[in-house]
Amino acid sequence: MTINNKLIVIVGPTASGKSGMALKIARKYNGEIICADSRTIYRCMDIGTAKPSPDEQKSIRHHLIDIKDPNQTFSVVEFKTLCTKIISQVQARGKLPILVGGSGLYIDSVLFDYQFRSPMRIIDTTTMALEQKLSYAQELYPQELAKIDGSNHRKIEQLLRFGPASNSDRESVKIPCMIAGIKPLTPIIKHNIEQRTKQLLNNGFVQEVVNIRIRFGSDCVGLESTGYKQVGEYLDGIIAGSELERAINSATINLAKKQITWFKRNNAIHWATNSFKAEEITAKYLNAGLIQ
Repeated sequence: MTINNKLIVIVGPTASGKSGMALKIARKYNGEIICADSRTIYRCMDIGTAKPSPDEQKSIRHHLIDIKDPNQTFSVVEFKTLCTKIISQVQARGKLPILVGGSGLYIDSVLFDYQFRSPMRIIDTTTMALEQKLSYAQELYPQELAKIDGSNHRKIEQLLRFGPASNSDRESVKIPCMIAGIKPLTPIIKHNIEQRTKQLLNNGFVQEVVNIRIRFGSDCVGLESTGYKQVGEYLDGIIAGSELERAINSATINLAKKQITWFKRNNAIHWATNSFKAEEITAKYLNAGLIQ
């Protein structure tokens, strides 16, 4: 069975079950997975990103994983260019592209066909000067930026991190697709995050960060990611060993909240409280277009 030029997009907060669902859909419907994750793009960052295992990547083709070193920057412009090309290539092979991840800006750049004046704009809002943030905001949200005082650093930062303030400012999705969102109840998200943090630490997360720092430097951009930053602070003596797990959990929970805030502005998302329900919604869409 093949899928006729369809696209599945799976979104949601971290630790919600997106990757597992993507694998199931890919196996059942002859799909390939395109990762929309600002961290799994980096080589050597395997444990802390909960990257798909080598066996999973061998059984199902994954795209946009391990394409940069941790000391290299990667922009939403690069992501959109690569992702759009890959979607077309996967469809041309008669297979189902499955775009999955929690990096909302990456996904929105494809869904809403963001246009950029600068083809290689580097996005790193954590280190940008106000002037740089103004330039970036002008590229993504010119209408919304016009409503903000150019000297209001806080509002510009919020615009970059969370997108426009209301759905009325968001354009409609530009490409044919079905968007499934997984949003578990808050206690479940917290439990999943806590369990995953324990597993990461038990699997050698700290040593992974040590190895990256030795090879690429302690100030490389990849180590600013959630979890990696906290481990780095532990290695630098800022966080005590007894506080590391709690610090990672807290930062990851905050990340999940930001991801939910970002995605809830998109009215085209079909939300479910778990991956099983999201799979049912997705199957209905796909089964309507199967070619025997």
